[in-house]
Amino acid sequence: MKIRCKCGAVIPDNSDFLSYKAHVVADQDWEDFEDMIESGKRVDSWFSFVRTCYQCPHCGRLYVEDASRELHAFAPEGHQTKVLSSSKGPDWRGHMGGNWEDQPVTGHPKGDLWSNGVEGTFKQFDDWSQLEPAYYALFDQLCSAGRLRSAFLRKNGEIVHSWKPDA
Repeated sequence: MKIRCKCGAVIPDNSDFLSYKAHVVADQDWEDFEDMIESGKRVDSWFSFVRTCYQCPHCGRLYVEDASRELHAFAPEGHQTKVLSSSKGPDWRGHMGGNWEDQPVTGHPKGDLWSNGVEGTFKQFDDWSQLEPAYYALFDQLCSAGRLRSAFLRKNGEIVHSWKPDA
């Protein structure tokens, strides 16, 4: 999904863990929401209480869903564009992944490397011998900084490396 902001920017919602997206629960629904969580009901049943909110990274305008899922825009007084990012700020732990296909879909690169942490990365590769060391270098960098929640490296559909921290 893409939202066209009134400033002209496009706000994409095509991924998880977006720093400009949040979920809100109305205060009047909060106890019902808590009761549903405590009862152990399925996560998808919680979504009746949750509304999505986006912030334009260019102008700071907020878009908030109402109960019928219609978006409403609110313009900020200043130019703060990161009000929806993690409360952990730069300490938020993100995910990273690498993908390689010897025979990619037409128009796509053979490989890519991405992370959605605070530093955010997306690189494309045409040579496995470049992707693999780049993956491990980024993995080491993010791990040593304590900024990684999970990681994987996939080659031709097979997981070559997978990591999650010990619980």
